[in-house]
Amino acid sequence: MKILWSRKILIFIFFLTSIFFITDVSHAQKENTRLDLKTTGEKEVKVKKDGKVEIKRVPLDKASPGDVVVYTITYSNVGKGDILDANIVDPIPQGVRYIAETAEGKDAEVMYSIDNGRSWQKPPVMMQIKKPDGSQESKPAPAERYTHVKWVIKKPVLPGQSGRVSFKVTVK
Repeated sequence: MKILWSRKILIFIFFLTSIFFITDVSHAQKENTRLDLKTTGEKEVKVKKDGKVEIKRVPLDKASPGDVVVYTITYSNVGKGDILDANIVDPIPQGVRYIAETAEGKDAEVMYSIDNGRSWQKPPVMMQIKKPDGSQESKPAPAERYTHVKWVIKKPVLPGQSGRVSFKVTVK
């Protein structure tokens, strides 16, 4: 069965599942801070240029199984105060699979959850496997087990400053 995901559906799913927090900011400072988020989705396509195959990003109109989609979150401090230790958390949408080691962001520490955001780990994300003898073994979790991506912006985001974080998925 071939499923086509329209841009509106993928973006809508992304927005429904996106969460944003600001941590370690005093109450008075919170009143003067505001971090706006804008999410875009693009599809990677292969194009031939001068006899070479290049990967180009195009606006996400629809996606088919196997397509690579890049989600980019642009954040902007539109408030009057500095934002310290901003956390941007995004659930990985249904119908897609996270591509290992593709989450990135300047001045950001990336963490992952494999339990719907209850706990966070830096890579490699480890999971417990029950062995046939009943004992537990710790193994690296495959990327398809990831449920959420979290970026901790390590530098203060000053008023008027902006930045971007992103990750890639494959459509199932």
